[in-house]
Amino acid sequence: MPVLQADLLEKLTETKYLSETNYVSYRAIMRLFYLEHQKMHYQLDKDTVLQLLRDHPVFAEYTAAQLTLDLDQLTAWKNLTTVQDPHRHYTIADFKNRRFQYMMSPAAVEIERMTVTLEHLSVSSASLSPSSFRRLQDGLRRLDKLKDMELIEVQSWWRDIQGDFQRLSQNYQDYLREFYGPGMEKRMNAEEFVIYKHHLIHYLEGYIQDLQHSAAQIGAQLDACSPEQIAEMLDLVARSELEAVPHPRSAQPSWQEVRSRCEGVWQALTTWFTGQEPTSRQVLDVTNKVISDVVQNAALLVQLENIGVSNKAGLHHLLTLFASCPSLPEAHRLSAMAFGAQQARHYSVNADQEPDRIDRSTYDEPPLTYTVQPRLRTYKPRMERKGFADKSEEKARQREKLLAEEQALKQQVLHYIRDGQLDFALVRNPIPPSVRTVLLSWVASANLDPEQRGHTEYGQSYRLHSRGRECRVPCTDGTLTMPDCVLIFEEGGHV
Repeated sequence: MPVLQADLLEKLTETKYLSETNYVSYRAIMRLFYLEHQKMHYQLDKDTVLQLLRDHPVFAEYTAAQLTLDLDQLTAWKNLTTVQDPHRHYTIADFKNRRFQYMMSPAAVEIERMTVTLEHLSVSSASLSPSSFRRLQDGLRRLDKLKDMELIEVQSWWRDIQGDFQRLSQNYQDYLREFYGPGMEKRMNAEEFVIYKHHLIHYLEGYIQDLQHSAAQIGAQLDACSPEQIAEMLDLVARSELEAVPHPRSAQPSWQEVRSRCEGVWQALTTWFTGQEPTSRQVLDVTNKVISDVVQNAALLVQLENIGVSNKAGLHHLLTLFASCPSLPEAHRLSAMAFGAQQARHYSVNADQEPDRIDRSTYDEPPLTYTVQPRLRTYKPRMERKGFADKSEEKARQREKLLAEEQALKQQVLHYIRDGQLDFALVRNPIPPSVRTVLLSWVASANLDPEQRGHTEYGQSYRLHSRGRECRVPCTDGTLTMPDCVLIFEEGGHV
């Protein structure tokens, strides 16, 4: 673990202008210097700064004396550096009021660039691009060729791997922040969200397909790397960091620090794609949850819109009936018919009741007894001790029933395997939904495997062969259109 250096934990005086009492003028001056710095106007004098400030209405009454104090303070905080005006002084007043050229320090440039980034952070649009997956796959395929590369090429390869992985994680986090932010909440409550929903779902479903396909392949590539190969690769990358990239002697990192940093990046990459609960699986679950929320919200919007349309005619007719009532008592009777009794007393008891019958009056119901308990803190009801009922026979019957259902399902599934193959294009007998679920799970399991192989729950091994076209499979509840593929079983598919 890298040790924190004491000089790295000191107070940064360069950032004080962001939170001081007079931060408005400080930030305005620094932003002017930064904008002129981008135009390659690195040095500015007091008159130029004062003229640029007075162009803004807030600083219309800003004086030269205030500017001098602010510039001196920013110079003391090391945000600005002064350069003496080379012109000669001919009077004592000119010597006392020495003119300086001011320019931003390197630290101030980086701080102001950071503030600009923070200001535009909320309006930046994130995207879920699958290109990072493809570049990671291409980069991992070159892992075996690192020993034959120059150190500068190894450094470039490592920077590409880090950049693609960082963009992959950052884009996903930014997109979720944008979806769950307050702006998306307003859009989800708008009527045009129903139109936006179709594009969003199509966009996320495409990302899920790329994630399922690419995450499995990248995970297989990472699992194929032996610990010795990974250690050799990390040593080579650490060497490239130290030798291929020149560092000042004062800022030269140690071997342990560079090696630990590279190992942490590789561990994060491995955790994202492999393991019992990889991050890619969490990304898939959260994206599916987003799709579910979008569909549910759009359905509620459509339902609310339809409710308003359907009730409009009924409310108009009801208001017409109220307007035609000759007297107030007649209006009360109409209100009781339309909305029910306005004043009612409800009684409830903890007792079982018979189902309601339309031809039975309330007075025909038998009386109910309600036991009232004393309202005392020390009161405890008497506990009746009873033994446990023996349900072993009921459990045995349920077990036999489940085993019989599983055996029947197994016979139905194995019925479609002919001569060691399951060709979906040759299926003629309609497939029940339960059997179809099992067969499609076999196809999905083999499709996620890099070698297109899988194992059934009955102990059979098989491989998937795809013909690259579509076929139509008859089912008891319709016709299924799916990729034309064949499951080829080993040992003839016998259990």
